[in-house]
Amino acid sequence: MRMRRKILLIIFAVIILVGSALLCAIRWNVWFGNVPETDYVVPQRPHNIVLSYGENAVAQRIVSWRSDTLLQPSIVRLVANSDTIIIPAKGELIQSRAGKAAFYSAALPPLPSGTYPYQCQSGIAYSDWRHFTLHADEGAEFLLFGDVQDKLGQSSPLLFKQAFDAHPSVHFAAFVGDIIERPTDTYWQLWFRSMQNHQEYIPLVAATGNHEYLKGIVKSLDNRWTHIFVNPDNGPQRFMGTSYFIDFPSYRLIVIDTDALQLFSDYTITQTWLDKVLTLSSQPWNIVVMHHPIYAAGKGRSNPTLWMALHHTLKKADVVFCGHDHNYMRRNAKPVYILTNFSDKFYQPKHSVKADKHAAFTRFYEYVRIAEDSLSVYTYQADTDSLFDTITLTRKKSRNAVL
Repeated sequence: MRMRRKILLIIFAVIILVGSALLCAIRWNVWFGNVPETDYVVPQRPHNIVLSYGENAVAQRIVSWRSDTLLQPSIVRLVANSDTIIIPAKGELIQSRAGKAAFYSAALPPLPSGTYPYQCQSGIAYSDWRHFTLHADEGAEFLLFGDVQDKLGQSSPLLFKQAFDAHPSVHFAAFVGDIIERPTDTYWQLWFRSMQNHQEYIPLVAATGNHEYLKGIVKSLDNRWTHIFVNPDNGPQRFMGTSYFIDFPSYRLIVIDTDALQLFSDYTITQTWLDKVLTLSSQPWNIVVMHHPIYAAGKGRSNPTLWMALHHTLKKADVVFCGHDHNYMRRNAKPVYILTNFSDKFYQPKHSVKADKHAAFTRFYEYVRIAEDSLSVYTYQADTDSLFDTITLTRKKSRNAVL
């Protein structure tokens, strides 16, 4: 009998080992395989210019750009009140897997509402003049895009153009992550070309996505990301610049780096920070943007650890935008969950009976309009630019309630 048990245990152990080996062989590339990065050349002129917000969206702007492979004295030249202001920029040389580039950023001084021409300069090379506008009701309307991941850079330029042309008065654009297919210079440049310089005129608010991370036993964010998107340093200590919040006149916008949550302590630190940021918010509305959803809309896409860590705290928010599942889902709860997709890569949907709206195999973007007493989200089919879904939240001033 004992011999039989030993044989059964050995057989069981062999099955487990063989099964694990086969699973690793099948999933190895998914878990650990990174797309090779080819050598690239960095132009000497300032390019890849991006506008970002400081913590106070009404008054603060940050300008970032890339130029050459050597650090040089750099400035932003800003025209305000008919005077030209010179703002020094700080630079850092960033090494990727296949090259290096000098990245720069400059925090502009607090400014009143108005339109401001600006120019970036590194060494003797300078960019064309651009301009941005600071609004008294900053953030009152914006566009939000799901995963982009345009491998060839062919479909996104037209869809971005259609979205911005249809809503020319938006104050900024937000992304839920996975704006590139993989962290290589080739894919970064495809995305910048797809944006057609919109990011030089209006700020961007971006969450990280798993496609911006290098795979491994411990994932690591592409070190270009935090130099392209220079965000407020008001997040958890481990995730400064990738988890952060921005205050607008009528809402607080909170971005969570869900891809960085790999250890148990990562979840607890983020949950504690999120709870504090939501609790201390004095804004009429609280909006959260993050890549991974806590309610999945794709088969096999559940995130139980994320749900356990954040679902209770997120009840203090009003709307949560997310992506990752390459489907569309709206769930009317507290908060309202909107999972969206801008990519031409689709996953098999998972329809939840608790969701109020589903769609699959379609590309979307959101136009969001916010006032002190109302928050409206309009979802458009990106290919046809036709209205697909809409929801409006209203807040009664007589009591702190959202209907």
